[in-house]
Amino acid sequence: MGENGTSLDALLAFVVRGVPVDPEAEGRAVAAYRAAREDGAHGARTRRRDDWRPREQRRPGREFEES
Repeated sequence: MGENGTSLDALLAFVVRGVPVDPEAEGRAVAAYRAAREDGAHGARTRRRDDWRPREQRRPGREFEES
């Protein structure tokens, strides 16, 4: 049981179900993101340590033609 008397099953069920999203709030958040992106706020390059893709996908490397 948790501190407030809830069982682990009840806590997991709550997390899995999620919280309903307010469609208007979601729309405002998306609009704010798009406005910031268009204004150039997201122009910074991703740091290598922040890129969690597998190594093969991060740096595809150059393809060289054999002569």
